[in-house]
Amino acid sequence: MKKNFYLLIFFTLAASFGACNKSSNVDEAWRDANINAYDAITKNKNYHVLPTPSGGPNGVYCKVDSIGKGTEYPLQTSTVKVLYKGTFYDGSVFDNGSSLNNVPVELPVASTVRGFSFALQNMVVGDKWEIWIPYYLGYGATGSYNTVTGQTIIKGYTTLVFEVELVSITRYP
Repeated sequence: MKKNFYLLIFFTLAASFGACNKSSNVDEAWRDANINAYDAITKNKNYHVLPTPSGGPNGVYCKVDSIGKGTEYPLQTSTVKVLYKGTFYDGSVFDNGSSLNNVPVELPVASTVRGFSFALQNMVVGDKWEIWIPYYLGYGATGSYNTVTGQTIIKGYTTLVFEVELVSITRYP
């Protein structure tokens, strides 16, 4: 009886992991369009790369719109105030952030996706950048879901594009 119970659990887990890996869960056209858009930015001379902390070449790409006069860079443990707007590669908005009311949002750097956090740590107060975050430094292959409803917030393989202004560093440990 105990052996059958363990077999039942094993096969249930195996089936659930198998279901998670089905390619039908991936919107291949969306994935390809996002990857192609990111690849195009990597070849655009108006953007430069912030190499990943591990030294890899495929990091966050940014275009500096305005250079600030700050002298300190936020740390992973800092809290900052930013003005921002988040869009998909095609320009459709997924997060107006503070762009509608022009009131900066205060947030801990560590609470953001890796690519956004990394970009912030390379900015000084007053910098305004357009940043392109590849899916693997954003929400990954699985995307982001509402944990209550299960509704997709951001699809997997999404390239994130942000217009960001670093307004202040409110906590600099």
